[in-house]
Amino acid sequence: MTPQYPVRHWMSLPPSIQDFDKAIKCMKPGKAPGPDNIPLELLTQDTPTIDLQFRMDGGVFNLARLRAKTKTTKTLLREMQYADDNATPGQTAEDLQRTATTYNNVYERFGMQVNTDKTKALIQHPPGQILPNINTTINEHTLEEVEQFSYLGSILTSTPTCKKDVENRIRAAHSAYGRLSCRVFNNHALTMATKIMVFQAIVLSTLLYACETWTLYRNDIQSLERFQQYKLRQILKIPWESHTTNVAVLNQASVTGVEATIIHHRLRWVGHVQRMEPFRLPKIMLYGELANGTRPRGAPKLRYKDQLKRTLALTNIDPSSWEQTARDCAT
Repeated sequence: MTPQYPVRHWMSLPPSIQDFDKAIKCMKPGKAPGPDNIPLELLTQDTPTIDLQFRMDGGVFNLARLRAKTKTTKTLLREMQYADDNATPGQTAEDLQRTATTYNNVYERFGMQVNTDKTKALIQHPPGQILPNINTTINEHTLEEVEQFSYLGSILTSTPTCKKDVENRIRAAHSAYGRLSCRVFNNHALTMATKIMVFQAIVLSTLLYACETWTLYRNDIQSLERFQQYKLRQILKIPWESHTTNVAVLNQASVTGVEATIIHHRLRWVGHVQRMEPFRLPKIMLYGELANGTRPRGAPKLRYKDQLKRTLALTNIDPSSWEQTARDCAT
């Protein structure tokens, strides 16, 4: 669908008077104007930002290319929204309070109100540090601080890992399987092929929702594989004491293993990101980094880039030429 008005891709640029006029004329009851549901007036406020720097050439795994300051591009990240959900990052407690106050003031001027009961605050602690509570307030209401928060089907946590997200997907897949047990998986009138098709279409899809964006450790993959094996053995009526190998179970069900499925989804997603326009945030994040801050020494957290490089090596794809391969959609 083509937007009625041009979409401002570089959100760090100030809006024009014409932008304001169009935004105000497009106001709907209870909704903010603009294609991103954020009032354009908010962009003129002195709100703190997250500074990102990126460079699209030189190879995504060559991080040294980002040291050349004259060849890198900087952009500002103020908010991340989808539909009527919005996540606002901040580097300090003071930054987050200023942003929350600005959002609230602008929304009130447009006749809207922030739902403070649904708005949560979450701290991601630096490695080896525990930060105190930040006590962010909106209209004298202190926002609840949480260790994890559900956002668009994924789990955001105070620790930058996917462990909680994986646990949440396993619970959701257990629930999906349980709701279908009587009508499908324990129904003797259905063929085994039909049961496997339903398992793949509903249960596995629930289990691996958004898996292409995960950064997984070996224990995370093992947890997902255990769930798949447990449910397939239930469907196929294979007892554990039969000593049937996991590979034999997958072959009997004609189902791809969890790790191979995740690798397929990851490669498909990163190819899609590579073909995006350079102003898109997913591509900026893949080809860039935070302008401020450093990674700790020793054994820092696994990054998506690190996992992608391992995946390319595992699938015999040259890390130096994968971008050219991804540009060819027919490959």
